Amino acid sequence: MVKIFTTREAKILDGTPHYLVIEEIGEIDSAKHFEEVLSELMKYIREKEIQSVSVVLNEQEVEYTPYAELLGQFSFERQETQFFYRRDLSKFKNIKMKSAFAVKSLKEIDSDIFLKTWAEASSGSLNASTPFSTLSVQEEFEGLQTELGPDYEKNCLVIFYRNQAVGVTMPQIEEGTIDEGRLFYFGIIPAFRNRGWGKYLHKLSLHFLKQMGAAYYIGATGQNNIPMQRIFETNACELMERKFIYRWKDSVK
Repeated sequence: MVKIFTTREAKILDGTPHYLVIEEIGEIDSAKHFEEVLSELMKYIREKEIQSVSVVLNEQEVEYTPYAELLGQFSFERQETQFFYRRDLSKFKNIKMKSAFAVKSLKEIDSDIFLKTWAEASSGSLNASTPFSTLSVQEEFEGLQTELGPDYEKNCLVIFYRNQAVGVTMPQIEEGTIDEGRLFYFGIIPAFRNRGWGKYLHKLSLHFLKQMGAAYYIGATGQNNIPMQRIFETNACELMERKFIYRWKDSVK
């Protein structure tokens, strides 16, 4: 993880040079301190020529007017509201793979198949203003490799139905934690949506997270992605909080 902050507990998703997301700004004790943090951030992203940069604030931080004003002064615009969900996996019951489905990692298949499936699964997404929405799948994939490290291939899974690729899921243990499960991405190709598969394949992804050692799961989706919100709720994920994405206006469009 890149160390650019003069604050504790900051959480950074670092896919340099393609993206940088400040998912949690950490312990900020004043508007002046936040201004110093943003100054450090701007110096870093210009030095590294990062394409897409976002800062995420929680509800309490958004209500503190100086933070939003400072983000505006540093050319950040509010883009999206995201809903964050949590599920305890300690009592999660493992599930069996249905016979018609199969899952293969990037270690088992060609990267072209993985990238093509990912691109198709992300088309028509209702999360149109995520921190990564200005990037191509190839750029996001390269950022993923930076963020997840040399063992990234085991986290990149393609879901097959009767030998046909239908979606992708990317389970991971969040960096800086020992047991927080996340899905870097989860999606189904449009032609295979509306079949009731989303609930099952998301639950299967939670199964993979538990196998990796996750004690709990954190997931997020945009305020307009009602189908994904329903999947979270169906799979016993509880809404934790809303967060707000601010994107740097000079990010590559």
